[in-house]
Amino acid sequence: MVKSPPTPANSNKPEAESTSGDGRMSSVLKRAEAAVADLAKDYASWALRDLAKARTALTAAADDPATRAQHVETLFRVAHDLKGQGASFGFPLVTKVGQSLCVLTRDRAYDYQARHLDLAKSHLDAIELVLTKGIKGEGGKVGAELVAKLELRVAELTD
Repeated sequence: MVKSPPTPANSNKPEAESTSGDGRMSSVLKRAEAAVADLAKDYASWALRDLAKARTALTAAADDPATRAQHVETLFRVAHDLKGQGASFGFPLVTKVGQSLCVLTRDRAYDYQARHLDLAKSHLDAIELVLTKGIKGEGGKVGAELVAKLELRVAELTD
């Protein structure tokens, strides 16, 4: 007996647009939302592991000016990941601080000095505080002031 191959989910056949298709889409959406919610439970743990990589890169950048640019690149990549993930998992303050750190570390040709690295450390400290204290949401007035101060310092150093 020869079986027909399964129809792809994105099939252009008219029956794929039936009411039962809406039910399947709803089911898929619910499973995806549940998967994201499950990932969100562990977000702080794996974000802290990423933060440890950033701290290692920061230490290496401070210790070896000859390879500083390579380590600042690592800082940028971690900051970019945190920026992209934070709000998705209920930590928009991580996203905002991560964005500020991205601005600080995005220029590969820049001659980063100790003051830049000190400011990068301040960003990492802020993200660690948010994650370890489980500060979800915007962080209220204190969160807004923190982000504003970090962004101001970044603007002063990168302009």
